[in-house]
Amino acid sequence: MTTLKGIIRNTVLVAALASSSLALTGCGFHLRGSGGNYTLPFTSMYVGLPESSPLAIDLKRNIRVNGNTTVASDPQSADATIEVITDPEKTRSKSILSLNSAGRVSEYLLAYNILFRVKDRTGRELLGPTQITLTRPITFSETQLLAKEQEEAQLYRDMQKDLVQQMMRRMAAIKPSRPDATPTSTVSPLTLPGVVSPGSVAAPAGTPTTVQPASAPAEKATEPALPTRQE
Repeated sequence: MTTLKGIIRNTVLVAALASSSLALTGCGFHLRGSGGNYTLPFTSMYVGLPESSPLAIDLKRNIRVNGNTTVASDPQSADATIEVITDPEKTRSKSILSLNSAGRVSEYLLAYNILFRVKDRTGRELLGPTQITLTRPITFSETQLLAKEQEEAQLYRDMQKDLVQQMMRRMAAIKPSRPDATPTSTVSPLTLPGVVSPGSVAAPAGTPTTVQPASAPAEKATEPALPTRQE
């Protein structure tokens, strides 16, 4: 009887978890690491990283998954270029996070960061220099060196995937303006001395300028006095 109750309880829990997962999927929620799709505002993009870079491979794959954006092989033929200022594969770090009672390392902190920007084919910045920094703690054991090396490599791969998703989110928020757009101003022009506003005719040089007060007091009319008649 106890075994039967346990089986029923486990079945109910599995069904509840499955229904929760379906509900989250239906509302558009993406679990971390599932890779949400971001609509990029570009027809083609160029990734300024070496072809063999793991980050470049993952980033290009995410761009292609979008469906509307292609990866260009030449920055001149792309609508936008991802220019990597700081390559995370070259700058990732590993620092001591904590020590045990014997003064030996018990935990490390892994750091993975990138500094990048996005430009159009004319060199105009669409997204200014943006830095993304990710960190992960990892415990250390001298008796499990091989296992810890594999765990460290896996953490770096996870940070790389997370980094790509954050880059995609920031690039999807870019709103490129038309190159032929002319900025308009709603501020009324100011009239300054010596400055002629558009559409008016300038007075010849040397012509005296008469300043008319905004409001002048009205002159009071005076009537001539009538002669006094003497009786």
